[in-house]
Amino acid sequence: MLFVFFAAAAAPSPLLPLLLERWRFAPWLLTFAFAVYALAILVALLVVGRISDHIGRRPVIIVAVATELLSMLMFLVAGDIWVFVAARTLQGLATGAATGALSAAIADAAGERRPRLTSTLSSVAPLAGLAVGAVFAGAVAEFVAEPKPVIFAVFSAILVIALVAVTFVRESSSRRPGAIRSLIPRVAVPRAAKPAFLKAIPIAAAVWTAGGFYLSVVGEGARELFGITDELTTSVLIAGLSATGAIAVAASQKLLARTGASLGVLLIALGMLGNILAVQIAATPLLIAGTVVSGAGFGMAFAGAVGLVIPHARAHERGELFSAIYVVNYLAFGVPAIAAGLLIEPLGLATAVTLYAVLIVAVAVIGVFAQTTSAARTKRNR
Repeated sequence: MLFVFFAAAAAPSPLLPLLLERWRFAPWLLTFAFAVYALAILVALLVVGRISDHIGRRPVIIVAVATELLSMLMFLVAGDIWVFVAARTLQGLATGAATGALSAAIADAAGERRPRLTSTLSSVAPLAGLAVGAVFAGAVAEFVAEPKPVIFAVFSAILVIALVAVTFVRESSSRRPGAIRSLIPRVAVPRAAKPAFLKAIPIAAAVWTAGGFYLSVVGEGARELFGITDELTTSVLIAGLSATGAIAVAASQKLLARTGASLGVLLIALGMLGNILAVQIAATPLLIAGTVVSGAGFGMAFAGAVGLVIPHARAHERGELFSAIYVVNYLAFGVPAIAAGLLIEPLGLATAVTLYAVLIVAVAVIGVFAQTTSAARTKRNR
């Protein structure tokens, strides 16, 4: 189900450049339609992110799946960008409610003795979902005259199946008092996990700023800056980051969390430097190489960041901790995308994309520095 939510999240991205041609809306709405999704997720995380620790995982997941289904139906009937944005907002609220509860349910099932399984599944499912959703939507857009109804009808059908299936899943978390109080918007991190969480923030920010880069501007950038006009190729390029990331998570299982996080953000920085050069000289092969390198780092750093903090949370704290992690993720996912969208008109697409990539490099360097100094301090204390 975590896979399905992220596949649905990626599906609109390959469609937006096509809809821009048909609906003739302002170019800044390309990134706004993406960013409003991330901001809606933040609202949901802040309000209901901790409630699954009190009322159980299953009720939260059921409501989230039903809301996601409603958003798919809105996408299905949308005839202008503003209905599309409204559907994207509702999708963000559903995803925000679901991600913390689903990730915590995975941790519940994995148990205390298998924390690596939690970080692996919680990393691979979103990354693989983003990749498959983008490629699926791009393929339909390339070969079907009216792709939007097909794409969202398929996701609607899958979500109906999911809604039925979740009613048969056994609850993995016991009820605890304080459900109403948990709805007060705040980010809560268990005390034992705070040091690791703070050190992981630059890692998570670099990872999800890179994810936002690909889902918000790469589709239009491929069309305008590199002359890539077919939707399938564009979607494969968008999906390249998360697809490579999912493979990297599986391939880096034996790495310590700190090693994976540090090496991952370093690769993100190197890949983004390649992308900056690719934009300057309009070199598609260099863009592909930068995507592969960044993607490898994306997966390793994502799994590493989760692995750094999850071992410090007790069972009844997992929902709030995953919600705090995703608050960081989606701030990095959405805010730079909005800024890049606002810069497209005054500075041009190439400059906006370049500045976006420079920001990712800077955050990644901070992440490497934070983990390196932390490792050195730990070594001295021993």
